[in-house]
Amino acid sequence: MKVLLLVAGGLLGAAPAWAQAPQDCIKDSLVSFYDTDLLEVKPANAHYTQVKLPARAGAPVVTQIFFPDGRLYSEVSYSAPDRRVVQGPVRTWYPDGQPRLEYRSDDGKIDGYLRTYYPDGSLRRNDLFAHGRLVKGQYFTPEGQLVEPHIPFRQEPAFPGGNTALVSYLQAHLTYPKSLTDVGEGQVLVAFNVTARGDVTDVRVQSGISPELDAAAVAAVRTLPAFEPGRVDGERVPMAMLVPITFKAPGVIKAIRQLGL
Repeated sequence: MKVLLLVAGGLLGAAPAWAQAPQDCIKDSLVSFYDTDLLEVKPANAHYTQVKLPARAGAPVVTQIFFPDGRLYSEVSYSAPDRRVVQGPVRTWYPDGQPRLEYRSDDGKIDGYLRTYYPDGSLRRNDLFAHGRLVKGQYFTPEGQLVEPHIPFRQEPAFPGGNTALVSYLQAHLTYPKSLTDVGEGQVLVAFNVTARGDVTDVRVQSGISPELDAAAVAAVRTLPAFEPGRVDGERVPMAMLVPITFKAPGVIKAIRQLGL
């Protein structure tokens, strides 16, 4: 049995953004609670409150998150009620209400200027994007000095040793179901989150082949050790990742890096 591990790390959407406090008219299923590391917790242990505003015809689909005092932390607009693709403005704020980040997304990609600010309101970042591609980047110190080389806005979670090490690790921890040794093949797309601490959580199948192969892929991903956390504007944040695992029969285990393919 040949198992091709095509490993790709990437955001499933924009980096998480948190915003406004719940209202009585919003169903409980649209409200969730997070601690300071942005891990979901029970309401009694919450620091942030996330509200998925109900979709309305002709209006943007919006998710908001609030600080403990009810002030808006972030607001993100999406293209559809499934909230998979960010479309429109994305904004975040400091606890005192000062703007922290602002940009627009087109089909899930940053388009136009992305600006971030220090707590005193001074400009921290002024990056120009063309549909996800950085055209020009400027990053400033708190004193207003331009930093060279440019510091990327988003840095994805990194597995210790890189993608090659990730492929090798999954090879070693993937157990192929014996009952399907000669017949089962296809690709399982496994999604998971890397927390702000680097832990792998919420492992699930995004698209699968069969219950047996899906379970084998998920079991391997669940054993992954901690990543170097992803960062947005230099700060650690939780990010979503994808690992496509392709089963081929018959043959031997082989790993191929996604990068460059």
